[in-house]
Amino acid sequence: MVAACVVAILALRASAQQESWQVVRADYGWGQQRSDVTDVLRDLLARGGVNGRVAVNNQTMGGDPAVGKDKILRVFARNYRGEERQFDFYEGGLLDAAMFQNPPARDWDDRPRDSDRGRDRDDRVRGADHDRERESLEILYAFYGVQRRTVNVTDLLRSRVRGGSLFLHVDNNTMGLDPAVGADKVLIVVYRFESREQAVAAGEGSTLSLP
Repeated sequence: MVAACVVAILALRASAQQESWQVVRADYGWGQQRSDVTDVLRDLLARGGVNGRVAVNNQTMGGDPAVGKDKILRVFARNYRGEERQFDFYEGGLLDAAMFQNPPARDWDDRPRDSDRGRDRDDRVRGADHDRERESLEILYAFYGVQRRTVNVTDLLRSRVRGGSLFLHVDNNTMGLDPAVGADKVLIVVYRFESREQAVAAGEGSTLSLP
């Protein structure tokens, strides 16, 4: 039985990759209590997730739309033939980023690129003790906004790190501006701590505490 399940999962992943599924929309929640997480998920997938995976939980999805309920991430995707399919991922699970192929977000050209981050990391490694760097909090990238109306706040968050930690109230004042007037915005941060890359999402009005 276990072997059959493993084979089925592997077959699903292989099929998804071969079909080149692209995310049409995604929502997270339970019953009618659901939040649209399309843009959040697309960006995490475009970045390859964290170590190739996206954790399905309230932090990465930007909040808890149904407190006390076992939530589900529903991903509606389309292949090159125009066929649509729904994928369900339960809260606490992991989504394999390789299952979905998504183009990089078009409106976030000012975010640090992988090559830039690689050069920055090389420079830091050459000028710092390796053990200390592995133990420190490193903000890889961060953005604030909603529905493609976002602002890059990577450098801002890096400047707020104190003593290897970050404690920040998320609002337009601390982020420096309002990129989507009238909308409920989300701060998404991908960071490294103790050699592990992780992602977290904090809604406007909440408090972010890392690690």
